[in-house]
Amino acid sequence: MADTNARRFIDAYNRLDQGMREIYNIKPQVNFSDCVRKVSSVNSIIRKYEDDIIEYGRLRNAIVHKSGEETIAEPNTAVVEKLEQIARLICTPPRVLDTVANRSVYTVEAKTPLSEVLVNMFQTGYSVVPVYDQGALVGVINRKMIVETIGATIAAKIDLDNIMKAPVSEALDLPSSSSSYEVVGSSVTIDNVLYLFQQSKRLSVVIVTKNGNYNEQPLGVVVTSDTIDMQTIIDNY
Repeated sequence: MADTNARRFIDAYNRLDQGMREIYNIKPQVNFSDCVRKVSSVNSIIRKYEDDIIEYGRLRNAIVHKSGEETIAEPNTAVVEKLEQIARLICTPPRVLDTVANRSVYTVEAKTPLSEVLVNMFQTGYSVVPVYDQGALVGVINRKMIVETIGATIAAKIDLDNIMKAPVSEALDLPSSSSSYEVVGSSVTIDNVLYLFQQSKRLSVVIVTKNGNYNEQPLGVVVTSDTIDMQTIIDNY
């Protein structure tokens, strides 16, 4: 068949169908609409376009003859381009390391005094800092945590100099903040990270390492404010 809108539409539909089944291990006997509904529960892109994709599935059945070879209708260009975009996002999704997380990362050792961390954060402009102890991630600190700690110290009329000299791991009670961060591997996609943020309102940072292990140094970080940029990338991909 010539490279018509119908041909492009069918090609994109087949790529999307195959991609969803391979990535999420969905059996061939599951029909397209049910496949879309299953994937929408774990994929923010499919969830965003769920109703449209199901309609595209119905359109596919309307434009293809029962033999599977002859097209009997032509979808408009806007529909074709949207389906092609969705297929690209699922089959060849953009990685966060290639987009929003391609940056240097400031880290500190657990024994570093809070005052030193505070000065470094002010000088570098970093708002989120991973904390390591003997090469292993033990927590993440942010400006809000520091402000609350300083405020509580002043309110309790405790000598602020003591908290400033204390190791950051003790001053900010890092173990209690573990639910605010996730560690993922370098192959993580924008959709994967968006899904993590959508699943937990307490999540404030995603740390990207080579294999997603806590004893690896970070290759990049993604914070809550990056979700706007990630959504823009998806919309224009």
